Amino acid sequence: MISRLEILPNEVFFNIFSHLSWNEILTSFWSLNERFNSLVCSTFSMNQTGIIIRQTNLSYKIFLTKLFPLISNCSFLINSIRHIHFDGSNSNSYDFFNQNGHIHNYPNLKSLVLNQIYLSELLIENLCLLIQYRLKELTLILDEDIFKVFRLEDKPYVMVSSQVKKRLLMFKDLLNEIFSEKCQLISLRLDILCDHSYLNIHQCLSSSAISNTSKIQYCCMTLRYVDIRLHYTCLIEHLIEHVPNLERLSVYLRESWNRNKLWDLTIGPFEESDTMLVNKKFDVKKLKYFILKCAVNYDDQLNYLKWFFNNLSNVEKIKIRLRINGVCKKSPIINESIVDANFIRKYLMSDTTNNLIHFNFYIISICKLLSNYTERTINSFKIHPFFIERQWTNVKCLFDPIKFYQHLSSSSSCINNLSEYFPDLIFYSDIFFWPNLKYIEVDFHEKVHLYLERFNELFPNVSCIKFDMGSQTYCDNSIEPFKMKQHKLTDIQLRYVTRLDFGLYFCRGFGSNGSCDDRNKERAKILAPLISMPVQLSYLRIEQFQWLLHIIQYAFDELEENVLINVRYLEFCVPSCNYGENETVLLGKNLVPFLSKYMPYLQTLCLWKRDDFPWSSTRRWLKYLKTTESINQHAARFEQDLCELVEQLKQLVYLDIHGEINDEKLESYRLMVQKRFSDAHFSIEKSRFRLWI
Repeated sequence: MISRLEILPNEVFFNIFSHLSWNEILTSFWSLNERFNSLVCSTFSMNQTGIIIRQTNLSYKIFLTKLFPLISNCSFLINSIRHIHFDGSNSNSYDFFNQNGHIHNYPNLKSLVLNQIYLSELLIENLCLLIQYRLKELTLILDEDIFKVFRLEDKPYVMVSSQVKKRLLMFKDLLNEIFSEKCQLISLRLDILCDHSYLNIHQCLSSSAISNTSKIQYCCMTLRYVDIRLHYTCLIEHLIEHVPNLERLSVYLRESWNRNKLWDLTIGPFEESDTMLVNKKFDVKKLKYFILKCAVNYDDQLNYLKWFFNNLSNVEKIKIRLRINGVCKKSPIINESIVDANFIRKYLMSDTTNNLIHFNFYIISICKLLSNYTERTINSFKIHPFFIERQWTNVKCLFDPIKFYQHLSSSSSCINNLSEYFPDLIFYSDIFFWPNLKYIEVDFHEKVHLYLERFNELFPNVSCIKFDMGSQTYCDNSIEPFKMKQHKLTDIQLRYVTRLDFGLYFCRGFGSNGSCDDRNKERAKILAPLISMPVQLSYLRIEQFQWLLHIIQYAFDELEENVLINVRYLEFCVPSCNYGENETVLLGKNLVPFLSKYMPYLQTLCLWKRDDFPWSSTRRWLKYLKTTESINQHAARFEQDLCELVEQLKQLVYLDIHGEINDEKLESYRLMVQKRFSDAHFSIEKSRFRLWI
């Protein structure tokens, strides 16, 4: 007998599946009958549908005992999977690779996204095989903590294990293989964090690094599209040499970028007449589209960009998103020039532009002149022969009188909308990603209510708002008081926002140890209505744990009912147990009671500490370890904290603590966790502790 459910056509089920996670699809529909099995396999075979491990609610036990065996033991599922997406920040991605040592056996896997992944030896081995035999698309964004491990090599007094050294070399070899003839990738997105270690990742493709290998072997003939974020531009120069069929190159340069360690563009000078640069020419005959997003703070950075553009004379399309800051008095070009048609033609384009047919730019620059100079800037394009010949004269210019920035764009639509977006509130780095913004940062400003009132209309795609709280940690007369009026923030509902960030400083050692009652009360009165705005707040990052306590203490009435109960991901800094006033040292003991009362369904918790992993203490901790007894006392305190947390938060599946401990504690902590949480998985290092439950 056919059930009513089976009467529905396949299209209806595909629509239902689109609203479910991959694990919900498997646990709900797999093995019902052959038709549903076929529908599930068809869903997984779609381009951007597959195993996507980034949700906060995926339990380690369910993953290991139910989902993983189901996938591994079913050839139909394995053959269906085309796309895998792992987010290491709040998931079991780490375990998928460590449990599935033969991920390269997925015969039809074409696309792999690794976001915030902590590299293991097995993961590197899998990637080396995948780029050779399976993948066509790869996104690799590393966890920044991996570079902390790399930097240990810079300290001769630190003994680095042979395992860590092996991992360093394997990672470097992986980058070499990505740009070798072994690689079959077509599209690559790579995020290289600033590397200050001996590893010199940015030099891994230099001629000296591969001098003993045939140049032909280090050319990836299949790679067509590269999107890369990095700090040292010399890697781009080397990369181009090893990707002869590159068609599209997108480059995002981090703040204070340089060419390499030995060539500091912040000091200069950069001379194109240098013999090495005169003889260096890019072979980019097939490169048709170049995208650049960066900030320029020094003249020599600007001169380097000019040299780089001169090596891209064959490019047909260029897109530039540039922020020019006058931060150095020894940079007369930046400080004394007006960004207009003459400036762009001289510094931001190749001298030879015969093939250029599309030039899109958005440039933000400090401008100390009056706003009426914008007309002169616009007219400069109308009288410049180069832009007249190509009919590129329809530019738009806007002056921001609050921050003294000039906005200049080849697209009038961007600038026309800019006045609606309250440019004095928005961080200019975000503008580079319009109109496809997923998150946005705004100043904590008195006019923010005007901005938020129209947020649903202006930014329907934005799911995250980051508020820059300024230097709100200590009671300091130099800090301007909050200007926003609390009553202006009520009755605003954000339909599409599911994540809020308050503060931008989430790092080890930033736990607040001082406060001012008036400032705490004022801040709480503002934060409460802001937190209440999202219809469904799932992710909350708040710079200090104390701020949450202050909201309950001073502004509980301003909180929307049950707004905190929906939070599934929480991240904040916790005060030290060693340093600071007695009141702040003891704040950690309120952590679990607070969470169990106001966020009982929390699934992921991320803590930042300046020292040891435990967060509660009934007295000031010992700063120095002198005996085995004191180490055991610390381990016992950590065990008590963990047990209380797991017992009170029944739905917690992932705990991530960034801190700093002594080598002597590693083994003691490891044995304690292994004994107390035998059914869970954990990872413990000097600077980080993670527990998958």
